[in-house]
Amino acid sequence: MTGKPKPYRTAPRRRGVTLIEAVLYIAIALALIVGGLVFYQQASLQSRTSSVVRAYSAFITEARAMLAEGSSVPTTSNLEELLWVRGSIPAGLWDATKPLGQRIQLPFPNMYASLGATLLPGNSNISLVEANLPISLCSRLFVASNRTLSYASGATSAVFWDENVGNLPILHTYTISPSVTPTQAGTYCRNADANGNGLVTTMTTFRISD
Repeated sequence: MTGKPKPYRTAPRRRGVTLIEAVLYIAIALALIVGGLVFYQQASLQSRTSSVVRAYSAFITEARAMLAEGSSVPTTSNLEELLWVRGSIPAGLWDATKPLGQRIQLPFPNMYASLGATLLPGNSNISLVEANLPISLCSRLFVASNRTLSYASGATSAVFWDENVGNLPILHTYTISPSVTPTQAGTYCRNADANGNGLVTTMTTFRISD
């Protein structure tokens, strides 16, 4: 007895990825990667900016407290050494191998700061100098309301250079008005960047008493 032959079954067709689908997949993947990088860069900038703001706030507060105590301070002096001795500067921001005036190291490439004081009748102030300050950070730090920056009140003036101090003249000086908008702050910073490399140097002056 002969059985019925089994019907022949063709193998199921395997559908491949079309060129359009492949391009779409790649485009989506690239968009996710780029978006992730942008998010990381923004988060990193915000984190480092917050670190700078916290550090400056502590420096100005400690400098004012030291001067209010009547501590022996020369008429014109660098304050960072005195603040370091008092324990007011975190060890992670201090590099004693650098020259005086460059020992406060900040979380941006080659950026450093120094603090000074001028103690004269009718003209006493604290000055904060920032060197190699990225414009992205600069435009955030100089937004002001009622002469108050993000890290300290009592700001009176700011001077902007290109970061190549000594070779280029002061390009922009302004008296801090009761308010400085983000647009104005960005303009001040960009105007000082004569060589277009995105870095400037600034000096901000504060009243001894806030």
